Amino acid sequence: MTNKHDFAYSVGLVRTLESLLLNDNEVERMTLAASGKEAFKVLNEFDYSDNKAGIEDPSEFQKVITEGLLEIKEMLTKSTPNNRVLNILLHQYDFHNIKTLIKAKLSDKTYEDVENLVNGMGAIPLEALKNFIFEGILNPWGIDEHTELYIKKKIIKVQELFEKEDKNPQVIDLYLDQKLMKIVYGIAQDSQSQFLVNYVKKLIDVSNIRLFFRMKTQEKESNLYEIAFIWNGKIPYAKLQEAYKHNLADFPEIMRPTDYAKIVDEGYKYYKEEKTFIYLEREIENYLIEYIRLAKLRAFGPEPLIAYFLAKKNNALIIRMIMVNKLSNIEPKEIQKRLRKLY
Repeated sequence: MTNKHDFAYSVGLVRTLESLLLNDNEVERMTLAASGKEAFKVLNEFDYSDNKAGIEDPSEFQKVITEGLLEIKEMLTKSTPNNRVLNILLHQYDFHNIKTLIKAKLSDKTYEDVENLVNGMGAIPLEALKNFIFEGILNPWGIDEHTELYIKKKIIKVQELFEKEDKNPQVIDLYLDQKLMKIVYGIAQDSQSQFLVNYVKKLIDVSNIRLFFRMKTQEKESNLYEIAFIWNGKIPYAKLQEAYKHNLADFPEIMRPTDYAKIVDEGYKYYKEEKTFIYLEREIENYLIEYIRLAKLRAFGPEPLIAYFLAKKNNALIIRMIMVNKLSNIEPKEIQKRLRKLY
């Protein structure tokens, strides 16, 4: 069993890298830049400069931030004594890839048709996923056997469910998101870190809240919400099931006694005014960032590694939002309203 002191080297490495994360001044400079091209130049001045080498077109900013995340994934994987705990993060990319490939297969597309939609950030090699989903080839995936078997069974199951539910592609997303969180929760429990267990519980709760908003505004039947509901969070299913019987306008009051009152208040307020979930997403990310900041207080264990990766991912999302808006000529004040907090 891995001891928290076994993470001493990787935590020391992460502490050094934290100093290179985005700061408020850099975010402000990108936001106030005269153009997307000028905002893109700011990336030269912090830890994306190597990833930016040879890329001059601002519209290719996604390549830069993706390369930055891949670099951090590789560094953490090599320096961590327990790679499985990193799968709390990496399996989210695996399941994105799985959903993309299953939808391609079920719509008679080839891997080549969707190759640009998948990425190498997951723990499972893309070639192995492609071979299993398209060809049924049972090559090992390089993750623990129990999780591998579970995922393979759910890939088969979700295709059966797709047929049963009138070939509704949304069922694929909803069902697999639920199974992803079950795996992630199990990894957090096995890590014996209450910090990580609490993080995953919060992640589950905000995922259920996000799902509630989207399904209520689309007027989906409650039985579909039941299929999609993610267990092991702190908000009981019965509470959200009852809330589903009411209007969305009642949801903020129903959630008032919980830790998520501000998220729901802000999310509903801006959805009502602007018919967008941008602010709901912002409040969710801010809530999670506030929690993972507590990892800065920990000298040993996997928590600082998980927190650093999430901080780096948060940086990537901030850069992406700024660049998309700058290239669309959105005013700086409007961009600032949408930005989430830094780590």
